[in-house]
Formats: sequence, structure tokens, C-alpha cells
Amino acid sequence: MAELLGQHRYQLDPKGRIALPAKFREAMAEGVHLTLGQDGCLWAFPDEEWRRRSEQVRSAPLTGKRSRAYSRMFFGNAEAADLDRQGRLVIPQRLRTAIGLGREVVVIGVYDWLEIWPTQAWDRYDGAHSGSYVEGTLEPDRG
Repeated sequence: MAELLGQHRYQLDPKGRIALPAKFREAMAEGVHLTLGQDGCLWAFPDEEWRRRSEQVRSAPLTGKRSRAYSRMFFGNAEAADLDRQGRLVIPQRLRTAIGLGREVVVIGVYDWLEIWPTQAWDRYDGAHSGSYVEGTLEPDRG
């Protein structure tokens, strides 16, 4: 699978669609799954990555309260989608409403999935975290 990298700003059309760049369309050619992400965004997984992530979520113990809650949020907010012939992704109204997605959208490549953000929310998040990243005080979780 191609690396999904970069930051792209778009405007949703009246039908809730965004046209993805060619490199993103290629990765999503076999289908895409959208779900409610964390930090105020949507996650968009290519089919192959969706299967991998789904298996990780499904392998958590059913008896764990946090595992059940996570599974409910992850799968309960998920939608399967396909790109149309022009390479546009339709974002369901229910998911747009859940994160307050208006017309202005930022799509972030996060290596093997995409994040879809309301522009103002991304700008706030980026502003709050970019300094820590540059200073070296923001590091990935281990484990």
C-alpha cells in the first residue's frame, strides 16, 4: 500500500463529497471505511488497513469494560464507502454532524490511514501540538 502522507485542504461539495488526491485515491481503490476518530476527527481506512485494525479491536477481551466501549464506538460509528468515478469520497451526514464538519475540511495522511478534520479544529490542534513536536517533547506512546 502507498504511504498516505501530507495535509490537504478541501471544500465539501453540497453532497458531502471531497475529491481526494491521486495517491490517496489509489490507496482507497478497493474501498474505504470511515469511523469516528479521536481528538475530533474522522478516520478513513483503506480496506486492507481496516481489516487489520478491526482484528486488533476484535481481539480485545469481551469481558473488558473498556474493550466493549471502544468496540462500540469504533464499529458502531463505522460506515463502508467507495470512491465515485471522479475519486470523490462521500462523508455520511451522521459522521459530519458528529465532528461538526462544515464546508472547510483538512485531510491528513497518517501513513496508513487518513484523518478528516474540520479546518478550524485541525488548526487549533496543530497549533497546540506543533511546538511540542518541534521541541522534541511530544513523543509517540509506546505500547
